[in-house]
Amino acid sequence: MADAQQHIIEPERHGIWIAVTFILALLALVVALVGINRSSTADATMAMEILLLNQKMEAHHPSATSAQPVAPSAAPAPEAK
Repeated sequence: MADAQQHIIEPERHGIWIAVTFILALLALVVALVGINRSSTADATMAMEILLLNQKMEAHHPSATSAQPVAPSAAPAPEAK
C-alpha cells in the first residue's frame, strides 16, 4: 500500500500545470504594472489640477494669498455660559 502513492497532479500533466501557472503569474504582473501606472498618472494629474486651481485662485484674489501671517489672539477666548 505504501508503494502506490497518489499524486494530486498526475505526472503526465505537470507540463500543462507549469504553463498555466506561468501564464497566470504573467497576467498578475501585467495587472500590477497597469495599476501602478494608472496610480502614478492619476497622482500627477491631480497635482497638476491642484496647481492650476491655485494659480486661478491667486489670479482672481491676489490679496487673499498675500504673505501676511495671522497672529493668534493673546487673550484667551471667553467661556460661554
